[in-house]
Amino acid sequence: MISLINNLHPDLIYINSFWSYNFSINIVRAKKNGQLNIPLLLAPRGMLSKGALGLKALKKTIFLKIARMLDWYNGVTFQATNEEEKNDILKQFKNADVLLAPNVNSGTVYSISKPKEKNHLKLFYLSRIAEVKNLHYALEVLNNIPSNYKIEYDIYGNIEDKVYWDKCREIISTLPSHITVKYRHELQFNEVQSVIVSYHALFLPTLNENFGHSIVESLLCGCPVIISDQTPWNDVNQNNVGDALPLNNKQKFVDAINDLAGLTEAQYAVKSADAIRYISGKLNITESISQFIKVFDESVKK
Repeated sequence: MISLINNLHPDLIYINSFWSYNFSINIVRAKKNGQLNIPLLLAPRGMLSKGALGLKALKKTIFLKIARMLDWYNGVTFQATNEEEKNDILKQFKNADVLLAPNVNSGTVYSISKPKEKNHLKLFYLSRIAEVKNLHYALEVLNNIPSNYKIEYDIYGNIEDKVYWDKCREIISTLPSHITVKYRHELQFNEVQSVIVSYHALFLPTLNENFGHSIVESLLCGCPVIISDQTPWNDVNQNNVGDALPLNNKQKFVDAINDLAGLTEAQYAVKSADAIRYISGKLNITESISQFIKVFDESVKK
């Protein structure tokens, strides 16, 4: 890897991970050891947040202490997507150089009229299958949905953690008959909107998202979202486009699903249109791209 990078001699190495050994840690250490003389821009993608650090906490705590002690990340520029992530980075590396640039999404609206029977709801999960995404929590919530509601929940994403997926499958096997859960497959980027547009809502009670591409894609398809309050989208509650809820109260998730399931087709259509209107007002693709270019330019100069 190091040899390939040196042969290419790029202007900048852009790393989209904090914990990957091959594609992040290894490269950072190579720069520290003088094997690379190329500027590094590292986007942790929420991996230094409180929620993410709570998983395998001891291992991560030890690594971060060693990294600080040996100054591995001295000279690395960090990219944060918002002020909250910037603060998370500075908690771990107080003297870090942190530049801000939001994530970029296509911003393409994909809307169709969706049939919606009262007391019937088609939910989907769109993310990698790993503990930080909290799929098992979603399944436990579904186990508490009353039998007068018919819920379908389709899972899309790569199985990153097979042991964790086996745990989720065990929960799925115990769900009551009015709850149908199916693992579909991993979606390619160009498939996402054409697939999820036929669902009623995203259900993703994640432990952390520093942006949440699946949340944005869902709203662009007119799908309200039922998510945790550990994402940048906590104002969905006030905009009639979903619920951002605390993870310490499963009943609130149950109530949110029940409320959405209970809508008629006409009532749901209003919420679906509000979702598109809400996210269209949030995204400024041109400005986001400009900020990225600025961050790349500043990183190359370091």
